[in-house]
Amino acid sequence: MSSWCRSNPSSCSDSAHRIASVGGVGVLPSTCTDWVGTDIPNRGELEGGIQYYKHGYGCAVSLSTGAVDFDFGDQGEIDGFDVWRLTGFADSKLPEYGFATEDALKECFKEEVAAGSLVYSGYILYYLADAAHPPSVQARRRRKR
Repeated sequence: MSSWCRSNPSSCSDSAHRIASVGGVGVLPSTCTDWVGTDIPNRGELEGGIQYYKHGYGCAVSLSTGAVDFDFGDQGEIDGFDVWRLTGFADSKLPEYGFATEDALKECFKEEVAAGSLVYSGYILYYLADAAHPPSVQARRRRKR
């Protein structure tokens, strides 16, 4: 699971930066609530014809390789995910990522959480345990150990 998660971060990061520049913000929000308050159209098009949809604490981006839906974390992180987003991203390509079924992906996700490889943020998102994150996520990591 961890290797799969690590293999796809640049699409999300690049799209997030592009969306921030579309709205004239120029930088990513420092918190998820800052994102809600940004003056960016809810729907729009990025350079290259990439469509996006701003929602709540996050954004859905339609890339040529597939859709990516992400939420900003408490401190503006863009590398959080949950099993719903993973299954949506993998969609019909589950076997390409080593999963025979959606249930197999969900079971793997649960196993990685139980093993401590994934850390719950306290609100929807999970993060890779060995990734650098703000104090709120780091504190949860310490409690898991």
